[in-house]
Amino acid sequence: MVYALKLLLREPLLHFLVLGAILFGLFGMIGKKDAEAPAKIIIPAARVATLADGFARTWRRPPTEQELHGLVEEYIRDEIFYREGRAAGLDRDDFVIRRRVRQKMEFLAEDMAAAEPSDEQLGAYLASNPERFRTEDRLTFRHVFLSATRRGSALDDDARQIADAVTRTSATAGTATIGDPFLLGDEFGEMAQSDVARTFGDGFAKQLSVAAPGRWQGPIQSSFGVHFVFVDKRTTGTLPPLDTVREAVRQEWLNARRIEAQQTLYRTLREHYEIVLETPAKAAASETAR
Repeated sequence: MVYALKLLLREPLLHFLVLGAILFGLFGMIGKKDAEAPAKIIIPAARVATLADGFARTWRRPPTEQELHGLVEEYIRDEIFYREGRAAGLDRDDFVIRRRVRQKMEFLAEDMAAAEPSDEQLGAYLASNPERFRTEDRLTFRHVFLSATRRGSALDDDARQIADAVTRTSATAGTATIGDPFLLGDEFGEMAQSDVARTFGDGFAKQLSVAAPGRWQGPIQSSFGVHFVFVDKRTTGTLPPLDTVREAVRQEWLNARRIEAQQTLYRTLREHYEIVLETPAKAAASETAR
């Protein structure tokens, strides 16, 4: 019996009959749909104009009549397959489609929040977020530099000797000759804190940010070697007037409104859903009950 069944399964005629039955059923479903009133696809003039505009932006010229016809046909093809795919449930459990639909919903929320802000709104946002727009602290300082490459193993001993020399005085005269040449010079005026970090490294910049003006301090290490630094002046960052940072404030304000609109939309929509979160144990019990 089993041997006969295996022979039957290998029979090409059986394969042909099974395939025929599948095709018959498929065309039967299509035929049934054809017998019904055809679904309507309306293509607004605005959509045609959008298709033509997209072509023009890509190719730097308007489409010909034949090219525009092809764009419209491609749009119809997309729409038909989209509708049929949804009807067949092909969009379910597809994370790519779910993410794209979510993004479109978020874009709609952003569009609703994209109105241009007034000066009063920008001024209020600037005042409530000063840390985003405050100018950086700036430092005017000079340094005595000891090169790690040039001094090698003597670097630590030399640093101790220079520390004794510079800490005995708050004056800056006479220090130019006791260190090594530094490519960028010995004095820096009104240097922004971020520029100090880029030039000497984060560690150097952090130590210098709390250094008291008017006296030598060190040694402070950098990637070049060690430094003894005399801070002449520290200029504290200030909150600039709106006119000088208007575009930056506008961009920040719009971005904050977009995020707020997305969150508001989500909270509003979520209220219409009951969320049931199954634990693994409950999910397993549900499967067993089936």
